[in-house]
Amino acid sequence: KNENSTQLNSYIAGLIEGDGTFAIHDKSSTIKKYNPNILIVFKSADLPLAEYLKMITNCGNILIKPERGYVLWQIQDIAGIFKIVNLINGYMRTPKIEALERIIHWINNYIEVNKNSKLPATISILSKIHTLEIKGLDSSPIYSNPWLSGFSDADANFSINIHKRSNKNSTRVQLFYRLEIKQTYHKLDPQGQKVSFFSIMAILSEWLGVNVLSRTRIIKDKQFYSFIVIAHNKLSISKIIDYLNTYPLLSSKHLDYKSWMYLYGKQIENPSTLSYLEEAINIRKDFNSTRRTYNWDHLIHCYLLENGKDRI
Repeated sequence: KNENSTQLNSYIAGLIEGDGTFAIHDKSSTIKKYNPNILIVFKSADLPLAEYLKMITNCGNILIKPERGYVLWQIQDIAGIFKIVNLINGYMRTPKIEALERIIHWINNYIEVNKNSKLPATISILSKIHTLEIKGLDSSPIYSNPWLSGFSDADANFSINIHKRSNKNSTRVQLFYRLEIKQTYHKLDPQGQKVSFFSIMAILSEWLGVNVLSRTRIIKDKQFYSFIVIAHNKLSISKIIDYLNTYPLLSSKHLDYKSWMYLYGKQIENPSTLSYLEEAINIRKDFNSTRRTYNWDHLIHCYLLENGKDRI
């Protein structure tokens, strides 16, 4: 392992907990059994990041779904599953750890059953590896590793709100960092109870010094419930900035962050909105969902691995 690989471990753990899926055959299911696989979803514009992560881990394949507006990083060979699981084990922070534990049980059983068999060359290494220990949730400070960067690349966004003040003849520019996730995990606990994502959001909100908000939406006659944490004041925004300057985002959201930070710097230099209002309006034309220009120089010397070149 590269000596900096713990940064890769925590980043991928956060990314998977945000936009990833562990597919594991349910023992009670009557459908045909299948080996575990891991799927991580990226919007189409983030194809370079998906390819980069595939390259440095040497795992999986990239599936492009242009008609659906996204790409998939799919890991389904057993050696690749073992490698990714071994990477993120001990670095997860949400109820999705339940699925990781089921994959580890599957891997350990697979190794035990096949340890004396003549395995294909691509997975024969598993017969020489001891079974995996199931590690618990990462309890280190939320700001101590890139987990939140991975999670933010999946589920966060930056806002530039421009609106006229109702009681003043002026326009205000407000800058927010916003993270929104669903409220409950899709599987029930052993007691048949729903498992909430509130604990991780509470940790994040306590660090930022803000509240956890909840939202209910109705989309196509279905109700969706989510938790939201927003960095909106000077203290919370400064903490997010310090964190993301230490552990930068790697998706195209990194570009949105740079534009957002540019306006933040303008606010600090000159609190008068008039001095940068036109720039704010122009930046919003190439920002978040309206972004049309991309630059991936931040992956050339990525902090996840030394020199951005090494593989594990």
